[in-house]
Amino acid sequence: MRFLAILSLILLLATFVPATIVAPAYAANKDEPRVTASLHAATATAGNEATIKTVVQITPLNGWKTYWRTPGDAGLAPVMDWKGSTNFTSAAVSYPAPHRVIEYGLDNLVYKEKTLLPVEIAVEKPGEAVALKLRLDLLLCKEICVPDKFELSLDLPAGEAAPSADAQLYADAIAALPKATGDDVSFTRVWLDTGPDNKSYVMASAKLKAAPAPDADLFIEHPAPFTYGKPAFSKSGDETVMRAEIHSTENAEMMQTELAKADFTLTYASGGVAYEGKAPLAGKPEGTAPLDTPHPVPVVEKLESLSLKIILFALLGGLILNLMPCVLPVLSLKVLSVLSHGGRDSRANVFKNFIGSALGIIFSFWVMAAALVAVKAAGGAVGWGIQFQNPAFLVFLIVVLLLFAVNMWGLFEIPLPRFIAHHMPKKHENEPTFFGHFLTGIFATLLATPCTAPFLGTAVGFALARGAFEIFAIFTFLGLGLAAPYILLSVSPKLIRLLPKPGKWMITLKRILALSLVATAAWLAHVLFTITTMPALEEGWAKLDQPAIAKYVAEGKTVFVDVTADWCLTCKANKKFVLDQPEVEAALTAPNVVRMQGDWTQRDETTAAYLQSFGRYGIPFNIVYGPGAPEGIPLPELLAKKDILDALATAGGE
Repeated sequence: MRFLAILSLILLLATFVPATIVAPAYAANKDEPRVTASLHAATATAGNEATIKTVVQITPLNGWKTYWRTPGDAGLAPVMDWKGSTNFTSAAVSYPAPHRVIEYGLDNLVYKEKTLLPVEIAVEKPGEAVALKLRLDLLLCKEICVPDKFELSLDLPAGEAAPSADAQLYADAIAALPKATGDDVSFTRVWLDTGPDNKSYVMASAKLKAAPAPDADLFIEHPAPFTYGKPAFSKSGDETVMRAEIHSTENAEMMQTELAKADFTLTYASGGVAYEGKAPLAGKPEGTAPLDTPHPVPVVEKLESLSLKIILFALLGGLILNLMPCVLPVLSLKVLSVLSHGGRDSRANVFKNFIGSALGIIFSFWVMAAALVAVKAAGGAVGWGIQFQNPAFLVFLIVVLLLFAVNMWGLFEIPLPRFIAHHMPKKHENEPTFFGHFLTGIFATLLATPCTAPFLGTAVGFALARGAFEIFAIFTFLGLGLAAPYILLSVSPKLIRLLPKPGKWMITLKRILALSLVATAAWLAHVLFTITTMPALEEGWAKLDQPAIAKYVAEGKTVFVDVTADWCLTCKANKKFVLDQPEVEAALTAPNVVRMQGDWTQRDETTAAYLQSFGRYGIPFNIVYGPGAPEGIPLPELLAKKDILDALATAGGE
């Protein structure tokens, strides 16, 4: 049994591969104009050239913003799909320099005003007519973000090329593009440096014809998804040095490779004139002043920034996780662990064994936190419980659960490997060692993570949206919450004395609890089957479609969204005890209500993006939209009939 727990530790280290991406929420005022988009050509006819000069005009309205081709820490770049065009081969898009907007500590690279994107269309048969069809997908942001799409078209008949009424528009678009580096601006070198704060910085030096303006900025792009902060400018001899903090990675070796192929866009003079080019990768030049020493932030101050509310949410979330439907096997293991003592041990031994289990739980959360920090540092995305979308993880867990169950029935015993047993103290044959309790805590954590619990989703969302310190701090408190029963029993002799004495009845109980492990294995087998086949929507539910929600709300309808998965037992409990109840089901099937379902059983980027738009990294998640709540009314993880009916009434404008 302890050998299986060791395998659980290996699995925890190897298979925690989270994945989720960012997506927007919906605008509070659906009637407010947000953006206009149009497609124009510099010529009235197709002409005889192999390329046609066109321009896409995007005009944000009422304070809304769109994103650059490299959006920054958050956001989405524009997407152009030319499917359906005729006499068309390809399209080459150019972008003017963006503006940097810093919100909630995140650097966003955006367009705030009318933007002209020149597009060179390569035609298949020069001299013949061209029909262009463009689907333009944009992310628009103000206080919140909302996706939008435009279907644009442009027909150019055959004939000798002649300037169109939009020729000047194309000329303006070309004039707004960054200029190539040369006499006015030339990058001389780029290198990596580390500050006294142990943060990594990209350093670039350039020769500038004029001093940089107060709003000067440097934008760095390369294939890897690393992002950078606003640079600081300083003078070094006849050159200007720019220092930009690296947000996404501390991997110096990878950064060296990426910087060698990076593009640099510099806006340094008044009037928005920009320059674009590359910089040779070189070492730090001699005589360069050391980076400034920042004022250190004390750990106490960092903890205070988490706020007592978030810390309490993490503790309560971890504690309540003990009672969630996902954790029935964990409770079984805990009961057996408690009963194995039976009041026979000294207080010191009981304390040591219970603390071993608690440390195993906390250690597991630290491993998860480290994995999340590593994935974020590499530019990946993160989430909670995503390992249950991994078939290999499920197969391993099914085998482990069945072996545990057979072991509890007494059909065979799995001893510790000899190299470990040699270093372990001799114990009673039915009594787990300290190391065994530690590994049981690890396995308990593995089984406890497919679903979120009240408060847990908020705490995890807060942590994953921030840095390494916040992730480790929040996950430590989550672990303390889950480990609280162990800790309480370890420090309270009175509670320990209330435990029943061991006897033959324990054998019967072990066999009953073994059945719960078999049932859990059967459930995981069903999940495995589901994620390896195409999951089907429940009857009467439409597939989650973000753009359609705004359309339904504009028509006066109410939309109920349920994000679920076959591996989420909390979701199943919500369905059985709340959603399928007659009064709730009648309200959800009313003529004016649209039911949408996001199935996260398999990895699905659209569903993951939708979750993260609300700061959620786990499920269940339910929300209600309507004319009275176009932004949506998120519901608690554990649903209640009153919550749903009240939200439906409010969203419906009652």
